[in-house]
Amino acid sequence: MSTPEPPRRPESPAQPPTEPLNAPAARQPRAPVERGHEYEQLPPEGPPPGAWWESPWPAILAAVVALLIGGVVGYAIGNNNDSNSSENAARTVTNTTTVTQPKTITNTVTSTTVKETPSQANQANEERRHEAESDLRKAEKENQELKRQLEESSRTP
Repeated sequence: MSTPEPPRRPESPAQPPTEPLNAPAARQPRAPVERGHEYEQLPPEGPPPGAWWESPWPAILAAVVALLIGGVVGYAIGNNNDSNSSENAARTVTNTTTVTQPKTITNTVTSTTVKETPSQANQANEERRHEAESDLRKAEKENQELKRQLEESSRTP
């Protein structure tokens, strides 16, 4: 394989021959030109001033004036030396009573009862339970009686 040849440069178009330039002419002073009426230019105007409500100063001034007026009125009312002021004063009496409301809490317990005819073994167990409870009551009564006798004997020396 052979390497491709680089492209050729295009030929320049034919141009007519050029002539050398003349040397610059010597400078000569010129007469001043009279100008017509010129107007003085003013600097450009700034932005227009904002509206009065865009400034915070009116609000600040109103607040200061309101404070001064409030102070003067408060001072005048506080230092009023009117002798009839104590006669016109109303006395306020407040009686308070605290009442506690009872709070009712209801707990509902639901149970199901199943009735069965007791068997012979259950009847015998019930009789034994009943007998044991009655024996326990008798023993408690005897215990109380013995305690009472002990206390009486310890009281009398």
